[in-house]
Amino acid sequence: MRDRDSDWLITYNGEIFNYLELRRELISLGRVFESDSDTEVLLQAWAQWGVEALSRLNGMFAFAVFNKRTGELWLVRDRYGVKPLLWGRLPNGGLVFSSSVASVATDVGAEIDLDYCARGARYKAFELPESGAPFRQVHAVPPGCWVKVQISDAGLDVTEGQWYDLRHAVVKRAATLTSCTDQQLLEECRLVLESAVQLRLRSDVPLAVSLSGGLDSSSIAALASRRVADLKGFTYGAPDAAESEGPVVADFAKRVGIGAEFIWPKFDANELDALLERTFVSQEAPFGGLSVLAQNEVFRTVHQAGFKVLLGGQGGDESFAGYRKFFVVALRDALSRHDPRGAVHFAWSLGLMLLHEARQARMYWQGLSRYSNRRPFEFQLLDWQSPAINLWGDGGTALSVRQIEDVQRWSIPSLLRYEDRNSMSHGLETRLPFMDYRLVELALALPARLKIAKGFGKWALRSIDKGTVPDFIRLNRRKRGFDVTQSWIEGGIGASLRRRIQDHRGALAAHLKPKLDIDRHLTNERLSNDRNLLDEALMLAWLAEPVRAPNRLEPAA
Repeated sequence: MRDRDSDWLITYNGEIFNYLELRRELISLGRVFESDSDTEVLLQAWAQWGVEALSRLNGMFAFAVFNKRTGELWLVRDRYGVKPLLWGRLPNGGLVFSSSVASVATDVGAEIDLDYCARGARYKAFELPESGAPFRQVHAVPPGCWVKVQISDAGLDVTEGQWYDLRHAVVKRAATLTSCTDQQLLEECRLVLESAVQLRLRSDVPLAVSLSGGLDSSSIAALASRRVADLKGFTYGAPDAAESEGPVVADFAKRVGIGAEFIWPKFDANELDALLERTFVSQEAPFGGLSVLAQNEVFRTVHQAGFKVLLGGQGGDESFAGYRKFFVVALRDALSRHDPRGAVHFAWSLGLMLLHEARQARMYWQGLSRYSNRRPFEFQLLDWQSPAINLWGDGGTALSVRQIEDVQRWSIPSLLRYEDRNSMSHGLETRLPFMDYRLVELALALPARLKIAKGFGKWALRSIDKGTVPDFIRLNRRKRGFDVTQSWIEGGIGASLRRRIQDHRGALAAHLKPKLDIDRHLTNERLSNDRNLLDEALMLAWLAEPVRAPNRLEPAA
Protein backbone atom coordinates (compact mmCIF):
# COMPACT_ATOMS: atom_id res chain seq x y z
CA MET A 1 0.00 0.00 0.00
CA ARG A 2 1.18 3.52 -0.82
CA ASP A 3 0.35 6.78 0.95
CA ARG A 4 -0.98 9.15 -1.68
CA ASP A 5 0.27 12.26 0.14
CA SER A 6 3.83 11.05 0.65
CA ASP A 7 6.38 8.72 -0.89
CA TRP A 8 5.96 5.96 1.71
CA LEU A 9 4.98 2.40 0.78
CA ILE A 10 4.28 -0.38 3.27
CA THR A 11 4.12 -4.16 3.45
CA TYR A 12 2.78 -5.43 6.72
CA ASN A 13 2.06 -8.57 8.75
CA GLY A 14 -0.07 -8.42 11.89
CA GLU A 15 -2.80 -6.37 13.52
CA ILE A 16 -3.00 -2.90 15.08
CA PHE A 17 -5.72 -3.38 17.67
CA ASN A 18 -6.17 0.31 18.52
CA TYR A 19 -6.37 1.37 14.88
CA LEU A 20 -9.81 2.98 15.31
CA GLU A 21 -8.52 5.34 17.99
CA LEU A 22 -5.42 6.16 15.92
CA ARG A 23 -7.56 6.75 12.85
CA ARG A 24 -9.68 9.32 14.67
CA GLU A 25 -6.54 11.09 15.91
CA LEU A 26 -5.04 11.18 12.43
CA ILE A 27 -8.29 12.51 10.94
CA SER A 28 -8.22 15.31 13.51
CA LEU A 29 -4.76 16.19 12.19
CA GLY A 30 -6.10 16.51 8.64
CA ARG A 31 -5.34 13.05 7.32
CA VAL A 32 -7.78 11.62 4.75
CA PHE A 33 -8.42 7.88 4.52
CA GLU A 34 -9.44 5.84 1.51
CA SER A 35 -10.18 2.60 3.39
CA ASP A 36 -11.10 1.24 6.81
CA SER A 37 -8.03 -0.98 7.10
CA ASP A 38 -5.49 -0.93 9.90
CA THR A 39 -2.79 -1.12 7.21
CA GLU A 40 -3.68 2.36 6.00
CA VAL A 41 -3.80 3.61 9.59
CA LEU A 42 -0.30 2.25 10.17
CA LEU A 43 1.00 3.76 6.92
CA GLN A 44 -0.49 7.18 7.64
CA ALA A 45 0.74 7.08 11.23
CA TRP A 46 4.26 6.47 9.94
CA ALA A 47 3.92 9.26 7.37
CA GLN A 48 2.69 11.59 10.13
CA TRP A 49 5.01 10.74 13.01
CA GLY A 50 7.77 8.49 11.68
CA VAL A 51 9.45 6.29 14.30
CA GLU A 52 7.54 8.18 17.00
CA ALA A 53 4.37 6.47 15.75
CA LEU A 54 5.54 3.13 17.14
CA SER A 55 4.94 3.98 20.79
CA ARG A 56 1.31 4.74 19.92
CA LEU A 57 0.66 1.26 18.51
CA ASN A 58 -1.08 -1.46 20.48
CA GLY A 59 -0.71 -4.57 18.43
CA MET A 60 1.38 -7.37 16.99
CA PHE A 61 3.23 -6.36 13.87
CA ALA A 62 6.20 -6.72 11.59
CA PHE A 63 6.36 -4.30 8.71
CA ALA A 64 8.61 -2.68 6.15
CA VAL A 65 8.19 0.90 4.94
CA PHE A 66 10.06 2.27 1.96
CA ASN A 67 10.51 5.80 0.67
CA LYS A 68 11.52 5.75 -2.98
CA ARG A 69 12.51 9.42 -2.96
CA THR A 70 14.89 9.24 0.01
CA GLY A 71 15.93 5.61 -0.43
CA GLU A 72 14.99 4.72 3.16
CA LEU A 73 13.84 1.21 4.02
CA TRP A 74 12.74 0.54 7.61
CA LEU A 75 12.11 -2.94 9.02
CA VAL A 76 10.15 -2.76 12.28
CA ARG A 77 9.03 -5.40 14.77
CA ASP A 78 6.54 -5.21 17.65
CA ARG A 79 7.51 -4.85 21.31
CA TYR A 80 7.70 -8.55 22.21
CA GLY A 81 8.27 -10.18 18.82
CA VAL A 82 4.83 -11.71 18.38
CA LYS A 83 5.28 -11.44 14.62
CA PRO A 84 8.50 -12.59 12.87
CA LEU A 85 10.70 -10.47 10.65
CA LEU A 86 13.93 -11.90 9.17
CA TRP A 87 16.53 -10.35 6.90
CA GLY A 88 19.87 -11.18 5.31
CA ARG A 89 22.46 -9.94 2.84
CA LEU A 90 22.57 -11.47 -0.62
CA PRO A 91 25.82 -12.65 -2.22
CA ASN A 92 25.62 -9.69 -4.65
CA GLY A 93 25.42 -7.18 -1.79
CA GLY A 94 21.67 -6.78 -1.83
CA LEU A 95 19.27 -7.37 1.04
CA VAL A 96 16.25 -9.62 1.41
CA PHE A 97 13.61 -9.68 4.15
CA SER A 98 10.65 -11.93 4.91
CA SER A 99 8.50 -13.42 7.65
CA SER A 100 9.87 -16.81 6.56
CA VAL A 101 13.18 -18.09 7.91
CA ALA A 102 13.48 -20.67 5.14
CA SER A 103 12.88 -18.08 2.44
CA VAL A 104 15.70 -15.82 3.62
CA ALA A 105 18.01 -18.78 4.29
CA THR A 106 17.52 -20.05 0.74
CA ASP A 107 18.14 -16.64 -0.83
CA VAL A 108 21.32 -15.88 1.12
CA GLY A 109 22.77 -19.40 1.10
CA ALA A 110 22.81 -19.63 4.87
CA GLU A 111 24.66 -22.10 7.10
CA ILE A 112 23.27 -23.80 10.20
CA ASP A 113 23.85 -22.03 13.52
CA LEU A 114 24.41 -25.02 15.78
CA ASP A 115 24.70 -22.80 18.87
CA TYR A 116 21.08 -21.72 18.32
CA CYS A 117 19.93 -25.32 17.94
CA ALA A 118 21.92 -26.74 20.85
CA ARG A 119 21.02 -23.91 23.22
CA GLY A 120 17.36 -24.39 22.43
CA ALA A 121 17.47 -28.13 22.99
CA ARG A 122 19.40 -27.69 26.24
CA TYR A 123 17.61 -24.69 27.78
CA LYS A 124 14.29 -24.73 25.88
CA ALA A 125 15.08 -21.20 24.69
CA PHE A 126 15.75 -21.01 20.97
CA GLU A 127 15.04 -17.37 20.10
CA LEU A 128 17.16 -14.69 21.77
CA PRO A 129 17.36 -11.00 20.79
CA GLU A 130 20.91 -11.52 19.57
CA SER A 131 20.24 -14.94 18.00
CA GLY A 132 16.79 -15.26 16.50
CA ALA A 133 17.21 -17.75 13.66
CA PRO A 134 18.80 -21.20 13.17
CA PHE A 135 21.02 -19.95 10.31
CA ARG A 136 24.13 -17.82 10.73
CA GLN A 137 23.45 -15.46 7.84
CA VAL A 138 19.77 -14.96 8.71
CA HIS A 139 19.05 -12.16 11.18
CA ALA A 140 15.85 -11.58 13.10
CA VAL A 141 14.88 -7.99 13.81
CA PRO A 142 14.87 -8.13 17.63
CA PRO A 143 11.59 -7.41 19.43
CA GLY A 144 11.03 -3.70 19.97
CA CYS A 145 13.70 -2.81 17.42
CA TRP A 146 14.11 -1.49 13.89
CA VAL A 147 16.59 -1.95 11.08
CA LYS A 148 17.12 0.99 8.74
CA VAL A 149 18.58 0.44 5.28
CA GLN A 150 19.76 3.54 3.44
CA ILE A 151 19.93 2.82 -0.27
CA SER A 152 22.33 4.90 -2.35
CA ASP A 153 24.58 4.64 -5.38
CA ALA A 154 27.36 3.61 -3.00
CA GLY A 155 25.38 0.59 -1.80
CA LEU A 156 23.41 -0.24 1.33
CA ASP A 157 24.08 1.30 4.73
CA VAL A 158 22.42 -0.82 7.44
CA THR A 159 21.86 0.51 10.96
CA GLU A 160 19.90 -0.94 13.86
CA GLY A 161 18.10 0.68 16.76
CA GLN A 162 15.71 0.03 19.64
CA TRP A 163 12.37 1.78 19.95
CA TYR A 164 11.04 -0.05 23.04
CA ASP A 165 12.83 -0.80 26.32
CA LEU A 166 10.84 -3.13 28.58
CA ARG A 167 13.04 -2.62 31.63
CA HIS A 168 12.69 1.15 31.41
CA ALA A 169 8.94 0.85 30.81
CA VAL A 170 8.48 -1.33 33.91
CA VAL A 171 10.49 1.04 36.11
CA LYS A 172 8.46 3.95 34.80
CA ARG A 173 5.17 2.09 35.38
CA ALA A 174 6.19 1.03 38.89
CA ALA A 175 6.79 4.67 39.82
CA THR A 176 3.12 5.41 39.10
CA LEU A 177 1.97 2.67 41.49
CA THR A 178 3.85 3.57 44.67
CA SER A 179 0.91 5.35 46.33
CA CYS A 180 -1.71 2.75 45.35
CA THR A 181 -3.27 0.30 47.77
CA ASP A 182 -3.31 -3.39 46.90
CA GLN A 183 -7.01 -3.13 46.09
CA GLN A 184 -6.38 -0.24 43.71
CA LEU A 185 -3.62 -2.21 42.00
CA LEU A 186 -5.90 -5.19 41.52
CA GLU A 187 -8.65 -2.98 40.12
CA GLU A 188 -6.18 -1.48 37.65
CA CYS A 189 -5.18 -5.00 36.56
CA ARG A 190 -8.81 -5.92 36.05
CA LEU A 191 -9.53 -2.85 33.91
CA VAL A 192 -6.44 -3.28 31.73
CA LEU A 193 -7.09 -7.00 31.20
CA GLU A 194 -10.68 -6.31 30.19
CA SER A 195 -9.50 -3.61 27.77
CA ALA A 196 -6.87 -5.94 26.28
CA VAL A 197 -9.51 -8.60 25.61
CA GLN A 198 -12.00 -6.08 24.24
CA LEU A 199 -9.50 -4.67 21.74
CA ARG A 200 -8.63 -8.15 20.47
CA LEU A 201 -12.28 -9.00 19.90
CA ARG A 202 -12.44 -6.44 17.09
CA SER A 203 -12.91 -8.65 14.07
CA ASP A 204 -15.00 -8.89 10.94
CA VAL A 205 -14.29 -12.64 10.58
CA PRO A 206 -15.34 -15.62 12.75
CA LEU A 207 -13.57 -15.66 16.12
CA ALA A 208 -13.05 -18.35 18.77
CA VAL A 209 -11.02 -18.88 21.96
CA SER A 210 -8.42 -21.42 23.02
CA LEU A 211 -9.17 -23.44 26.16
CA SER A 212 -6.43 -25.30 28.01
CA GLY A 213 -8.14 -25.76 31.36
CA GLY A 214 -5.71 -23.33 32.98
CA LEU A 215 -6.19 -19.94 34.57
CA ASP A 216 -4.90 -17.83 31.69
CA SER A 217 -7.02 -19.17 28.83
CA SER A 218 -10.03 -19.44 31.15
CA SER A 219 -9.66 -15.77 32.11
CA ILE A 220 -9.64 -14.73 28.45
CA ALA A 221 -12.55 -17.00 27.53
CA ALA A 222 -14.70 -15.87 30.46
CA LEU A 223 -14.21 -12.19 29.61
CA ALA A 224 -14.74 -12.78 25.89
CA SER A 225 -17.98 -14.67 26.55
CA ARG A 226 -19.50 -11.49 27.98
CA ARG A 227 -19.09 -9.71 24.64
CA VAL A 228 -19.42 -12.47 22.03
CA ALA A 229 -22.68 -14.36 21.64
CA ASP A 230 -22.41 -18.11 21.05
CA LEU A 231 -18.67 -18.05 21.66
CA LYS A 232 -16.87 -21.26 20.75
CA GLY A 233 -13.80 -22.64 22.53
CA PHE A 234 -11.34 -25.31 21.35
CA THR A 235 -9.30 -27.62 23.56
CA TYR A 236 -6.97 -30.56 23.12
CA GLY A 237 -8.64 -33.33 25.08
CA ALA A 238 -11.93 -35.15 25.55
CA PRO A 239 -14.64 -34.61 28.18
CA ASP A 240 -14.33 -38.24 29.33
CA ALA A 241 -10.51 -38.49 29.09
CA ALA A 242 -9.19 -37.98 32.62
CA GLU A 243 -5.61 -37.87 31.32
CA SER A 244 -6.46 -34.66 29.44
CA GLU A 245 -7.87 -31.27 30.40
CA GLY A 246 -11.13 -32.23 28.68
CA PRO A 247 -13.22 -32.83 31.83
CA VAL A 248 -12.12 -29.50 33.35
CA VAL A 249 -12.82 -27.62 30.12
CA ALA A 250 -16.24 -29.26 29.77
CA ASP A 251 -17.21 -28.12 33.27
CA PHE A 252 -15.84 -24.62 32.70
CA ALA A 253 -17.61 -24.19 29.35
CA LYS A 254 -20.92 -25.28 30.86
CA ARG A 255 -20.64 -22.86 33.78
CA VAL A 256 -19.50 -19.89 31.69
CA GLY A 257 -21.91 -20.60 28.85
CA ILE A 258 -19.69 -21.16 25.83
CA GLY A 259 -19.55 -24.00 23.35
CA ALA A 260 -16.61 -26.37 23.66
CA GLU A 261 -15.05 -28.30 20.79
CA PHE A 262 -12.84 -31.20 21.88
CA ILE A 263 -9.85 -32.32 19.81
CA TRP A 264 -8.72 -35.82 20.76
CA PRO A 265 -7.69 -37.70 17.61
CA LYS A 266 -6.44 -41.27 17.64
CA PHE A 267 -3.53 -41.09 15.22
CA ASP A 268 -1.90 -44.08 13.60
CA ALA A 269 1.86 -44.16 12.93
CA ASN A 270 1.58 -42.66 9.44
CA GLU A 271 -0.61 -39.82 10.67
CA LEU A 272 1.81 -39.02 13.50
CA ASP A 273 4.71 -38.99 11.05
CA ALA A 274 2.76 -36.61 8.81
CA LEU A 275 1.96 -34.37 11.79
CA LEU A 276 5.63 -34.27 12.74
CA GLU A 277 6.62 -33.32 9.20
CA ARG A 278 3.86 -30.71 9.02
CA THR A 279 5.14 -29.12 12.23
CA PHE A 280 8.75 -29.12 11.02
CA VAL A 281 7.61 -27.30 7.88
CA SER A 282 5.51 -24.83 9.87
CA GLN A 283 8.17 -24.04 12.46
CA GLU A 284 11.15 -23.64 10.09
CA ALA A 285 13.37 -24.29 13.13
CA PRO A 286 13.86 -26.86 15.90
CA PHE A 287 11.34 -26.93 18.74
CA GLY A 288 11.03 -28.50 22.17
CA GLY A 289 8.50 -31.17 23.10
CA LEU A 290 5.56 -32.81 21.38
CA SER A 291 3.09 -30.24 22.69
CA VAL A 292 4.09 -28.14 19.67
CA LEU A 293 2.65 -30.89 17.47
CA ALA A 294 -0.57 -30.95 19.48
CA GLN A 295 -0.82 -27.17 19.15
CA ASN A 296 -0.42 -27.47 15.39
CA GLU A 297 -3.27 -29.98 15.28
CA VAL A 298 -5.50 -27.70 17.37
CA PHE A 299 -4.92 -24.79 15.01
CA ARG A 300 -5.59 -26.96 11.97
CA THR A 301 -8.91 -28.06 13.48
CA VAL A 302 -9.91 -24.50 14.41
CA HIS A 303 -9.28 -23.36 10.85
CA GLN A 304 -11.21 -26.27 9.38
CA ALA A 305 -14.14 -25.32 11.62
CA GLY A 306 -14.30 -21.99 9.78
CA PHE A 307 -12.61 -19.66 12.25
CA LYS A 308 -10.00 -17.09 11.23
CA VAL A 309 -9.12 -15.59 14.63
CA LEU A 310 -8.35 -17.36 17.91
CA LEU A 311 -7.77 -15.68 21.28
CA GLY A 312 -5.30 -17.45 23.57
CA GLY A 313 -3.71 -17.16 27.00
CA GLN A 314 -0.02 -17.03 26.10
CA GLY A 315 2.01 -14.71 28.33
CA GLY A 316 0.18 -14.88 31.65
CA ASP A 317 2.73 -17.09 33.40
CA GLU A 318 5.62 -14.76 32.60
CA SER A 319 3.96 -11.42 33.39
CA PHE A 320 1.98 -12.46 36.47
CA ALA A 321 4.63 -14.91 37.83
CA GLY A 322 2.96 -18.27 37.36
CA TYR A 323 6.01 -20.51 37.12
CA ARG A 324 7.22 -22.40 40.20
CA LYS A 325 10.76 -21.09 39.77
CA PHE A 326 9.50 -17.62 40.66
CA PHE A 327 8.78 -18.80 44.22
CA VAL A 328 12.49 -19.52 44.65
CA VAL A 329 13.55 -16.27 42.97
CA ALA A 330 11.29 -14.22 45.25
CA LEU A 331 12.54 -16.01 48.36
CA ARG A 332 16.20 -15.60 47.41
CA ASP A 333 15.65 -11.91 46.72
CA ALA A 334 13.96 -11.35 50.10
CA LEU A 335 16.80 -13.13 51.88
CA SER A 336 19.45 -11.12 50.04
CA ARG A 337 17.70 -7.89 51.03
CA HIS A 338 17.50 -9.04 54.67
CA ASP A 339 13.72 -8.74 54.54
CA PRO A 340 12.47 -11.21 57.18
CA ARG A 341 8.80 -10.49 56.59
CA GLY A 342 9.14 -11.05 52.87
CA ALA A 343 11.26 -14.16 53.40
CA VAL A 344 8.61 -15.71 55.65
CA HIS A 345 5.87 -14.79 53.16
CA PHE A 346 7.61 -16.45 50.21
CA ALA A 347 8.95 -19.41 52.20
CA TRP A 348 5.40 -20.15 53.39
CA SER A 349 4.07 -19.97 49.83
CA LEU A 350 6.89 -22.17 48.55
CA GLY A 351 6.19 -24.76 51.24
CA LEU A 352 2.45 -24.81 50.51
CA MET A 353 3.10 -25.15 46.78
CA LEU A 354 5.50 -28.06 47.27
CA LEU A 355 3.13 -29.76 49.70
CA HIS A 356 0.20 -29.66 47.29
CA GLU A 357 2.25 -30.65 44.24
CA ALA A 358 4.37 -33.44 45.71
CA ARG A 359 2.95 -35.90 43.17
CA GLN A 360 4.51 -33.88 40.36
CA ALA A 361 7.96 -33.88 41.95
CA ARG A 362 9.43 -36.14 39.24
CA MET A 363 8.32 -33.80 36.47
CA TYR A 364 9.73 -30.77 38.30
CA TRP A 365 13.00 -32.60 38.93
CA GLN A 366 13.41 -33.20 35.20
CA GLY A 367 12.62 -29.56 34.50
CA LEU A 368 15.20 -28.38 37.02
CA SER A 369 18.02 -29.86 34.93
CA ARG A 370 17.95 -26.84 32.63
CA TYR A 371 18.60 -24.55 35.62
CA SER A 372 21.47 -26.52 37.12
CA ASN A 373 25.09 -25.64 36.40
CA ARG A 374 26.58 -27.76 39.16
CA ARG A 375 27.80 -30.33 36.67
CA PRO A 376 28.58 -29.92 32.98
CA PHE A 377 25.70 -30.85 30.69
CA GLU A 378 26.55 -33.38 28.02
CA PHE A 379 24.39 -34.11 25.01
CA GLN A 380 23.66 -37.78 24.48
CA LEU A 381 23.58 -37.68 20.67
CA LEU A 382 24.98 -34.35 19.57
CA ASP A 383 28.74 -33.86 19.38
CA TRP A 384 28.63 -30.31 20.72
CA GLN A 385 29.25 -28.46 23.96
CA SER A 386 26.48 -26.02 24.82
CA PRO A 387 27.62 -22.94 26.79
CA ALA A 388 26.52 -22.81 30.44
CA ILE A 389 23.74 -20.30 31.15
CA ASN A 390 22.53 -19.27 34.60
CA LEU A 391 18.74 -19.27 34.27
CA TRP A 392 18.18 -18.58 37.97
CA GLY A 393 19.84 -15.20 38.01
CA ASP A 394 22.02 -14.02 40.86
CA GLY A 395 20.91 -14.46 44.47
CA GLY A 396 19.79 -10.84 44.67
CA THR A 397 17.86 -10.81 41.40
CA ALA A 398 14.50 -9.11 41.94
CA LEU A 399 11.43 -11.07 40.89
CA SER A 400 10.40 -8.51 38.27
CA VAL A 401 13.91 -8.53 36.77
CA ARG A 402 13.84 -12.32 36.42
CA GLN A 403 10.35 -12.13 34.90
CA ILE A 404 11.61 -9.62 32.35
CA GLU A 405 14.31 -12.13 31.41
CA ASP A 406 11.58 -14.67 30.64
CA VAL A 407 9.63 -12.15 28.56
CA GLN A 408 12.68 -11.10 26.57
CA ARG A 409 14.83 -14.23 26.46
CA TRP A 410 14.13 -17.53 28.18
CA SER A 411 10.44 -18.21 27.61
CA ILE A 412 8.22 -15.89 25.61
CA PRO A 413 10.28 -15.57 22.38
CA SER A 414 10.30 -19.31 21.66
CA LEU A 415 6.67 -19.79 22.74
CA LEU A 416 5.59 -16.95 20.46
CA ARG A 417 7.46 -18.54 17.56
CA TYR A 418 5.71 -21.87 18.16
CA GLU A 419 2.32 -20.15 18.27
CA ASP A 420 2.73 -17.85 15.29
CA ARG A 421 4.29 -20.39 12.92
CA ASN A 422 1.76 -23.08 13.79
CA SER A 423 -1.26 -20.80 13.48
CA MET A 424 -0.23 -18.93 10.35
CA SER A 425 0.55 -22.19 8.54
CA HIS A 426 -3.19 -22.85 8.73
CA GLY A 427 -4.33 -19.34 7.88
CA LEU A 428 -5.31 -18.69 11.50
CA GLU A 429 -4.51 -15.51 13.42
CA THR A 430 -3.95 -15.94 17.15
CA ARG A 431 -4.39 -12.92 19.40
CA LEU A 432 -2.90 -12.78 22.88
CA PRO A 433 -4.42 -10.33 25.39
CA PHE A 434 -1.73 -11.11 27.98
CA MET A 435 0.84 -9.72 25.51
CA ASP A 436 -0.86 -6.31 25.48
CA TYR A 437 2.05 -4.03 26.43
CA ARG A 438 -0.08 -2.14 28.97
CA LEU A 439 -0.84 -5.38 30.81
CA VAL A 440 2.72 -6.72 30.57
CA GLU A 441 4.18 -3.53 32.03
CA LEU A 442 1.57 -3.31 34.78
CA ALA A 443 1.83 -6.96 35.81
CA LEU A 444 5.63 -6.85 35.93
CA ALA A 445 5.54 -3.64 37.98
CA LEU A 446 3.29 -5.10 40.69
CA PRO A 447 4.84 -5.71 44.11
CA ALA A 448 6.00 -9.30 44.58
CA ARG A 449 3.46 -9.90 47.35
CA LEU A 450 0.68 -9.61 44.74
CA LYS A 451 2.38 -12.12 42.46
CA ILE A 452 3.07 -14.94 44.93
CA ALA A 453 0.86 -15.54 47.97
CA LYS A 454 -0.80 -18.35 49.92
CA GLY A 455 1.00 -21.03 47.95
CA PHE A 456 -0.05 -19.65 44.56
CA GLY A 457 1.66 -17.86 41.72
CA LYS A 458 -0.29 -15.30 39.67
CA TRP A 459 -2.03 -14.17 42.86
CA ALA A 460 -3.12 -10.85 41.33
CA LEU A 461 -4.77 -12.62 38.39
CA ARG A 462 -6.45 -15.15 40.68
CA SER A 463 -7.75 -12.29 42.80
CA ILE A 464 -9.31 -10.29 39.97
CA ASP A 465 -10.76 -13.48 38.46
CA LYS A 466 -12.89 -14.13 41.55
CA GLY A 467 -16.49 -14.36 40.36
CA THR A 468 -15.37 -14.60 36.73
CA VAL A 469 -13.46 -17.89 36.61
CA PRO A 470 -14.80 -20.85 38.65
CA ASP A 471 -12.76 -21.66 41.75
CA PHE A 472 -11.94 -25.19 40.57
CA ILE A 473 -9.73 -23.46 37.99
CA ARG A 474 -8.96 -20.19 39.78
CA LEU A 475 -7.59 -21.94 42.87
CA ASN A 476 -6.19 -25.01 41.15
CA ARG A 477 -2.44 -25.51 41.40
CA ARG A 478 -2.13 -28.22 38.77
CA LYS A 479 -2.46 -27.97 35.00
CA ARG A 480 -2.00 -30.85 32.63
CA GLY A 481 -1.52 -29.12 29.27
CA PHE A 482 -0.75 -30.93 26.00
CA ASP A 483 0.98 -33.95 27.56
CA VAL A 484 0.91 -36.46 24.72
CA THR A 485 4.53 -37.56 24.96
CA GLN A 486 4.37 -41.23 25.90
CA SER A 487 1.37 -42.30 23.82
CA TRP A 488 2.61 -40.53 20.69
CA ILE A 489 6.16 -41.83 21.02
CA GLU A 490 4.88 -45.38 21.32
CA GLY A 491 2.31 -44.74 18.59
CA GLY A 492 4.86 -43.80 15.95
CA ILE A 493 6.82 -40.64 16.79
CA GLY A 494 9.68 -42.69 18.26
CA ALA A 495 10.00 -44.77 15.10
CA SER A 496 9.72 -41.64 12.95
CA LEU A 497 12.56 -39.90 14.80
CA ARG A 498 14.83 -42.94 14.57
CA ARG A 499 14.12 -43.33 10.86
CA ARG A 500 14.69 -39.65 10.07
CA ILE A 501 18.04 -39.58 11.86
CA GLN A 502 19.19 -42.91 10.39
CA ASP A 503 18.13 -42.00 6.85
CA HIS A 504 20.12 -38.75 6.99
CA ARG A 505 23.05 -40.09 8.95
CA GLY A 506 25.47 -38.96 6.28
CA ALA A 507 24.23 -35.37 6.37
CA LEU A 508 24.25 -35.46 10.18
CA ALA A 509 27.68 -37.06 10.50
CA ALA A 510 29.36 -33.79 11.46
CA HIS A 511 26.86 -33.28 14.30
CA LEU A 512 26.57 -36.80 15.75
CA LYS A 513 28.81 -38.41 18.30
CA PRO A 514 31.04 -41.05 16.66
CA LYS A 515 29.91 -44.68 16.65
CA LEU A 516 26.47 -43.71 17.93
CA ASP A 517 23.89 -46.52 18.00
CA ILE A 518 20.66 -44.65 17.22
CA ASP A 519 18.32 -47.58 17.89
CA ARG A 520 19.88 -48.26 21.27
CA HIS A 521 19.96 -44.65 22.41
CA LEU A 522 16.52 -43.67 21.08
CA THR A 523 14.26 -46.41 22.39
CA ASN A 524 10.65 -45.46 22.98
CA GLU A 525 11.15 -45.92 26.70
CA ARG A 526 14.11 -43.54 26.85
CA LEU A 527 12.39 -40.93 24.69
CA SER A 528 9.30 -41.08 26.92
CA ASN A 529 11.22 -40.76 30.18
CA ASP A 530 13.91 -38.25 29.21
CA ARG A 531 12.62 -34.97 27.83
CA ASN A 532 16.14 -33.67 27.21
CA LEU A 533 16.79 -36.67 24.98
CA LEU A 534 13.49 -36.16 23.16
CA ASP A 535 14.32 -32.51 22.45
CA GLU A 536 17.77 -33.53 21.24
CA ALA A 537 16.23 -36.08 18.87
CA LEU A 538 13.72 -33.52 17.57
CA MET A 539 16.55 -31.09 16.92
CA LEU A 540 18.55 -33.70 14.98
CA ALA A 541 15.48 -34.70 12.95
CA TRP A 542 15.09 -31.05 11.96
CA LEU A 543 18.81 -30.70 11.22
CA ALA A 544 18.52 -33.66 8.87
CA GLU A 545 16.58 -31.41 6.50
CA PRO A 546 16.66 -27.81 7.76
CA VAL A 547 14.97 -26.23 4.74
CA ARG A 548 11.80 -28.10 3.87
CA ALA A 549 9.69 -27.33 0.82
CA PRO A 550 6.51 -25.42 1.77
CA ASN A 551 4.46 -27.51 -0.65
CA ARG A 552 5.01 -30.47 1.66
CA LEU A 553 2.72 -28.75 4.13
CA GLU A 554 -0.85 -29.73 3.45
CA PRO A 555 -2.77 -26.69 2.18
CA ALA A 556 -5.24 -25.00 4.48
CA ALA A 557 -8.76 -25.86 3.42
